[in-house]
Amino acid sequence: MIDAQRLYDDLVGHCKPPEQCLIGVEHEAFLFSRHDHRRLPYAGPAGIEGVLTALERFGWQPQHEQGRLVGLSGDAASITLEPAGQLELSGTPWPDLHGVAAEMIEHRRQLAELADDLGLGVLALGFAPAWAREAADWVPKSRYRIMRDYMPRVGVHGLDMMARSCSLQLNFDYCSEADMREKYRLAMALQPLVMVALANAPFADGEDSTLTSYRHYVWLHTDSARCGVLPEVLRDDFGFADYVQRAMDVPMYSVARDGAHLDLAGRSFRDMMRGELHELPGETPTQQDWADHLNTLMHDVRLKGHLELRGNDSLPLELSLSLAAFWTGLLYDERARRQALALVEGCDAAHLNLLRHRLPGLGLADSHRISVSGVYRAASLLEALEAAFDLAHQGLERRARRDASGKNETAYLEPLRRIIGRRFSPAERWRGQLQREWRGHLGALYRHAGF
Repeated sequence: MIDAQRLYDDLVGHCKPPEQCLIGVEHEAFLFSRHDHRRLPYAGPAGIEGVLTALERFGWQPQHEQGRLVGLSGDAASITLEPAGQLELSGTPWPDLHGVAAEMIEHRRQLAELADDLGLGVLALGFAPAWAREAADWVPKSRYRIMRDYMPRVGVHGLDMMARSCSLQLNFDYCSEADMREKYRLAMALQPLVMVALANAPFADGEDSTLTSYRHYVWLHTDSARCGVLPEVLRDDFGFADYVQRAMDVPMYSVARDGAHLDLAGRSFRDMMRGELHELPGETPTQQDWADHLNTLMHDVRLKGHLELRGNDSLPLELSLSLAAFWTGLLYDERARRQALALVEGCDAAHLNLLRHRLPGLGLADSHRISVSGVYRAASLLEALEAAFDLAHQGLERRARRDASGKNETAYLEPLRRIIGRRFSPAERWRGQLQREWRGHLGALYRHAGF
């Protein structure tokens, strides 16, 4: 029988020696028709099913749910579908950024080949620029059906999160409980800096939303029980046991049984541990049920067998690699991590949460005037961002991981360096182009915002 101690032991069991810590990337993107810029439907050879089938030519193996093709698997990677057909690469965990880059470049090459063959486009934005929520063609997965029914009960934008958002997520390992605590605190506290710098979702419903990331706004109104800032992470005594208790208190979505998901939305995981759910009388959860439940916690950073950083909008390839480099330099070099922790020393959960709620409208152009008092030891958001960037660069220098040509991992930071130097996030660039070059029409965006 599963109890809190066993759940604690499961997290402890994922601790790794430093030399075995890896980097993983999960990249989501929208697929659309080049002909009319409409989003691809799920069904048929001209839809998402057809794209998945075509990807099999590259060695991917099909994954089905109740007879429908809903994903692909590789040796250590997978391609899955988000609720309205957003395509997600869950990449292989790599020991360095060079492996990450090679895999993502190959993924883009495969998609580019299919794009020419099938007449489709691949859009790397955090939020659908023009497609209505009501027009979404939902993927036939039982888990998503359950979430669709549940989301309107807990937030006003949960369905928008499911149907119209895309993210870039990064995975990092931890070595011990203390190491997890430091990395979690740092990732949670510093996440707003790169969320502003790499905001990439200024449009919604065919118009300028006036925000730099409408996706950031949507997540604030999705489900307060499982999204946003996790305050206890900032405590000095935070540990695995605290996270287990928090996770057990988050309402469930479902459990997988007989090839489909059983609706348990809103039910208590603690009740299931006691065998008290009337849908499953006397049945207690399996370890897989627990792993699935951890995947339903959607804070800006979440803990499972690794730390998953979830705050950023979907980005094009070069910026995706820059973000991965930023966090690798901070989290996987001890000296950089210690110095970055000094930058967030005294970070107050209430002030961090307030900053998080301001993020959707913040841009880099005014970042030198944005106060971060109570969050960072810096005079402004820009100063904190520049300090964190410099520490990440130094961390990558000390890692000294080079590819076959001798290129250091610091090379991947250059696109982010340029953005910080120009004080111009992707969202601010798109907005400027819409006003100055595209005459208020978003059609050009589909040519320029591709993955």
